[in-house]
Amino acid sequence: MITIKDVAKQAGVSTATVSRYMNQRDMLSERTQRAVRQAIEQLGYQPDPTARALQSKKSSMIGLVVPVVDYAFFSRLTDAVEQACSRFGYKLLLCQSAYDAAKELEMVALLKANKVDGILLCSRLGDASLYTRNEFPIISIDREIPGIPSITADNYSGGVLAAEALYRAGCRRPLILTTEVPEYMAMYQRQRGFLDACAKLGMAAKVCVLHDAGFGEAETSQIKTQLVSNPPIDGVFALGDMIAAGYVHMALQDAALNHLRLPLVGFDGLDIARLFAFSTVAQPIRQMGARAVELLIRRINGESVPETLMLPVEYIERRSTRARRPEQRGLDT
Repeated sequence: MITIKDVAKQAGVSTATVSRYMNQRDMLSERTQRAVRQAIEQLGYQPDPTARALQSKKSSMIGLVVPVVDYAFFSRLTDAVEQACSRFGYKLLLCQSAYDAAKELEMVALLKANKVDGILLCSRLGDASLYTRNEFPIISIDREIPGIPSITADNYSGGVLAAEALYRAGCRRPLILTTEVPEYMAMYQRQRGFLDACAKLGMAAKVCVLHDAGFGEAETSQIKTQLVSNPPIDGVFALGDMIAAGYVHMALQDAALNHLRLPLVGFDGLDIARLFAFSTVAQPIRQMGARAVELLIRRINGESVPETLMLPVEYIERRSTRARRPEQRGLDT
């Protein structure tokens, strides 16, 4: 039977270091973590979860609450969280709130009842201040909640990058495609950044709030009305890649829209943006998930963590903007 002493010998560290790695009593260097992790994998070491829980008075379980799991952003986030939990010796309990406030509260209560050590929360509550009323370890993902440590992408800067990309593509009258987004959500900052950048660049942007991201007849009619306005729209910024993909699909199905081939930028960096070949502002989704786990474990261990951790985004250019560059099309700059 493989023991902790065998792991320590294989990794070239002390048994105390392996114990700290397994129980998260303090954060080790990445080099030491890698050595211990590789030793565990090579030897096939399986710690006894019951013994660990009794010794540390912890369950070694982390809860994750997301609105849905079938949306690519949250499925990728969940995968990154699970991998990070496994790396640190934790099990993940996943809950889905279905964008329902009452169900979100129910899921959080359920996780606490199951003695999780901490919770990663993608909250959609209008008033999330109730989460600050106790000392239970919580990390908010993709939303800043006063009094709760949070990790988000730099959505505002992403909006600026999108505006600058469309400007370089020759756009001067872009259309923002979005669904109803509350101002307290991080996603709203994309629109703010885009509009602020448009004002500085002399671009006259319009906002089209879609009734539904499913692109039915009502949404198609909404967009058509905007596109034929005077002066006409000459570019599109979709606040999510799924919205951008819906717009592309709609345009391909409608001859009146297909010929326009307007420059397009999405947001999120999902696989569908690559498949539809449109430019996008990519969030570091996997990094967000991994860092959130690290922050939560630090909170569980009683360590201080930053109030807000904002990760940089990246603009990925594809043919939806590259083909419309002014120098290639002779457009006025």
